[in-house]
Amino acid sequence: MIVVLAGLALAQTAPSWTEFQGGPAKTGSAADGPEPGYRQSWSTPFAPGGPGGRFGLSTPIVAGGLAVAVGPEQVLGLDLASGEQVLAVDRELGPSVPAAAEPDGTDTTIVYTEGWGDGPPTRTPTAAASPTEPGGTSTEAGGQSRLAAFDLRTEEAPWPPVRLDGVSRTGVTIADGIAFVGTDAGEVTAVDLADGSVDWRAEAGATVGTPLTVADGLVLVGAQGDRDQQPAVVALDVETGEQRWRHEPAVASAVVSAVSVQGDTAFSIFTGLSEASVVAIGMEDGAERWRRRAGAAFDVAVPPVLGGGSVFVVDLLGHVRALDVATGEERWDFALNAPVFRSVPTLVGSSLLVPTLEGDLSVIDIDSGELVWRRTADGSPLRTLVPAGDTLIAVRGGALSGVEAFEHDAEATLVREASPTTLAFGRMLGAMALAAIPILASVILLGRALVPRMGPAFPDEPVVDDDEPVRDPWEEDEGPAS
Repeated sequence: MIVVLAGLALAQTAPSWTEFQGGPAKTGSAADGPEPGYRQSWSTPFAPGGPGGRFGLSTPIVAGGLAVAVGPEQVLGLDLASGEQVLAVDRELGPSVPAAAEPDGTDTTIVYTEGWGDGPPTRTPTAAASPTEPGGTSTEAGGQSRLAAFDLRTEEAPWPPVRLDGVSRTGVTIADGIAFVGTDAGEVTAVDLADGSVDWRAEAGATVGTPLTVADGLVLVGAQGDRDQQPAVVALDVETGEQRWRHEPAVASAVVSAVSVQGDTAFSIFTGLSEASVVAIGMEDGAERWRRRAGAAFDVAVPPVLGGGSVFVVDLLGHVRALDVATGEERWDFALNAPVFRSVPTLVGSSLLVPTLEGDLSVIDIDSGELVWRRTADGSPLRTLVPAGDTLIAVRGGALSGVEAFEHDAEATLVREASPTTLAFGRMLGAMALAAIPILASVILLGRALVPRMGPAFPDEPVVDDDEPVRDPWEEDEGPAS
């Protein structure tokens, strides 16, 4: 069932962030957007849904003048200017993962996944084989996941849903009219958006649970590890699905993040028991170009953010690092000391926006590495911020679950705060000098008060011992050196 309020006008010239992290290369960056600091312009609450009311909204996308987010049982559309809900499309219960939009002339197709097999598990389920033959489609309810779509203007499905082999948590990636999705059964499927036909299905050899990346004729897949094999970044040919190369980490690892691409290099994060490393991979042959150790564990669903000649990564403890895109050398780091989980950083212009699990929002200038603005935490998770022209669209969890919009606040106070990990000698010496002043004053005053009571440190006249010669107390001992 599709419900659209009358009078919906689709602004095709509106700014677009058409899928997770902006586009198929998953760079997570936008050239323009509102400058820091920010103030809330509207807020639309949405209670968590699904069994037990435990499931919230996905990261939103921006298309057709709407912010589109996927809930457990509906695809929702909100007006960018007012936050008014103007669209609700029922979907079969499934993971709340991002949809994607494919603009086509004056129309926009919203593509999403649905279906959760036997329902939300307490842990990742073991996928069963799909009853649908490869290349086929089905409108049958139930089973595993399906790829579905609707036209944002006509409210109609352009083709029947496509059955997938397993449950899909990757969200949808679109490139050149083809939609790509993966499943926990290890299958990657390419679907032609013109008619819903399956172009190819390919096996990644392991669970695929992170967003897919498409660039330079390749589909880049994060294949998770298990007891028998390392995690890997697998490159599939975008036209045939054939494996072009497979990159496994040089250091023992357990999981791999989603991938982002800039130019001829792909970037991902491998996390093991002892370390996590950011790795640069050549797109031509899958060879490692550089590897940089990068602290604690990372959210595997979030790829490195790219822009300004740097690779930006944020670990689960809120430690932000900027690495040189060509060499991997660390340019700067900033310790937010706030947990970052299921929160997606975004680069807007020269500002890196980092939301946190506690609900605060930090903005770091990427040139200096300094904190320039921070929104105070309110205890409800801030999941992500998506640029939409002069507005930032945010998804919230916890008590403030819903969608919010932020705009530039001309009265906001900006700061220039260095990371707690930065040793600033000038400021440190100044602080030590300031701290020493009251200490010295106290010592002097205390000394003046105690001297009359204690008497002189030495008698005014030498003490005479009948058995020892008279000796000046300040006289140097001429005995053997110790």
